[in-house]
Amino acid sequence: MKAVVVEDFKLIADVWVSLLKDSGFESIDVFKHSNEVIMGVERIQPDLIFMDINLPGDKSGLDLTEEILARFPLIKIVVLTIHTEPTYVQRALQAGAYGYITKNSSVSEIRQGIQEVLAGNIYICKEIENQQLKH
Repeated sequence: MKAVVVEDFKLIADVWVSLLKDSGFESIDVFKHSNEVIMGVERIQPDLIFMDINLPGDKSGLDLTEEILARFPLIKIVVLTIHTEPTYVQRALQAGAYGYITKNSSVSEIRQGIQEVLAGNIYICKEIENQQLKH
């Protein structure tokens, strides 16, 4: 299986790469700038993308999610972000993301999210679910 990590902070990208390797992904590419992503995805054709929302460049991760899935609908995208606001979650799901996980999530929860998404299910992390229950 192939994966792409779209994250501009090296430490976070390295953690995600390690986690994906531990989850059985053999090929993992990292893109730090939004302007690199579309061409990279076109070339790599990954099974899964970990997508941050805030990126340097012309597009946000949500814009990229929408654009990628319009061209490659079989790719599973998981948004991994600091944003917990419901508007971001709704926008990600409307764009076609299969998962929404905050950077406060545990490694075990991210692994669970990967499994759910690869099985074709939508996964929303506990932090977001708990926040939605409060409203």
